[in-house]
Amino acid sequence: MINYQIDRHSLIELGEKDHEIYATNEPFSHIVIDNFFDPAALDDVLTEVDALDRSKRYAKFLDRKTDHNKFAFFPDVVGPNTARLAQCLNSGPFLAYLEKLTGIPNLIADPSYFGGGVHLIENGGYLEVHADFNHLKRYNLERRINLLLYLNKDWKSEYNGDLELWHRPTMTKRKVVAPLFNRTVIFSTVKEALHGHPTPLLTPPGIARRSLALYYYTNTWEPVEHAHTTLYYISQEHKVRLRLSRLVRGLILDLIPPIFRKIFRAVKRAIKGEKLSELWD
Repeated sequence: MINYQIDRHSLIELGEKDHEIYATNEPFSHIVIDNFFDPAALDDVLTEVDALDRSKRYAKFLDRKTDHNKFAFFPDVVGPNTARLAQCLNSGPFLAYLEKLTGIPNLIADPSYFGGGVHLIENGGYLEVHADFNHLKRYNLERRINLLLYLNKDWKSEYNGDLELWHRPTMTKRKVVAPLFNRTVIFSTVKEALHGHPTPLLTPPGIARRSLALYYYTNTWEPVEHAHTTLYYISQEHKVRLRLSRLVRGLILDLIPPIFRKIFRAVKRAIKGEKLSELWD
């Protein structure tokens, strides 16, 4: 169990202990941890979350559709206990834990919580199965890790809302994770990491699916890589939604040699007034 007093050495040991589980889990690298955080601290966070004015939305959801009763709030907007928890999960010692757990060095926390923070999804809401965006343009960082900490006490299976993990090569659901209180899911945000909860929620009035989402990055972004926004694959009816235009664009990019892609991007930036220096690096 993690709390605010746990030291860096203990966190590193914990990450090393669970690394093999994380690395070998299917359908992609991930781990599910129950009783992850100090429950008393989470009770204070839950009190702040439940007091939120749900008529307001402080950040856009990654889902481009806006009619699914989804809300996102920055931790410092929610309250001091939530802000303290987020700061702990973005701290140096916790980043060291994630590095040992995942095997990814030099992780960076996003201080802007872009796309993250406290997520509330109400009755009828859902999130189609997708692969996350891979480039944080604001800081030019490569997205590497997701952490989802659930805040739902007395959650019932008939509410729906299970997190689904899909196997991308076969486009089949391989694992479901109930969003139970103090349960954490950590996974690598590669293109193969398809996840979501595509079945609309069936929750009583006033009951929302609550979670804290944090994303972690590395300073390893290369322009020749394929930047993409959130890619949606599975509809509510669990039908594959691969867009022909996306497949054609991906095929063309795969066929073009990297040097020509690099030149093309550099020329585009030059047209916008940026330097051509990277052409000759």
